[in-house]
Amino acid sequence: TNLMQPEKKDFYKYLSCVMEPWDGPALVCFTDGIQFGATLDRNGLRPGRFYITKDQRLILASEVGVVDVRPEEVEFKGRLRPGKMLLVDFAEGRMIEDTELKMRYAKKKPYGEYLKKNSVELKDRLGPEPKSDFALIEELLEEELGSLEGKEVT
Repeated sequence: TNLMQPEKKDFYKYLSCVMEPWDGPALVCFTDGIQFGATLDRNGLRPGRFYITKDQRLILASEVGVVDVRPEEVEFKGRLRPGKMLLVDFAEGRMIEDTELKMRYAKKKPYGEYLKKNSVELKDRLGPEPKSDFALIEELLEEELGSLEGKEVT
């Protein structure tokens, strides 16, 4: 089964050519004043927990309790997961889910076309699939037996 949309798969494959994987531990936060986002390393070694309060505050820290918030003030509690992102768009007044966010960028450019035009797959250059052990032994035996033709074996 193919669990990932082709556009998203192409997006990740393309970016893997221009960005090194990083294993953290890291919780990276960013903002442009209109949007605020955060992401974890792919292993999730650094926790990232957040609250959204009823008065529309976003509180994000590596541990719960860094900022005192009364339970009745909390509208939503969440935590970042490995490789996932949190994005709050203040202009839209909403939190954008990881899947929506990544598909937005995956569909923004024709990454599949970029890959077809600008990348080389080793499997296309190396010829047929490697032979199984059995097929390889069979081929070697045939070569050996062929080299013995017309010779007397003692």
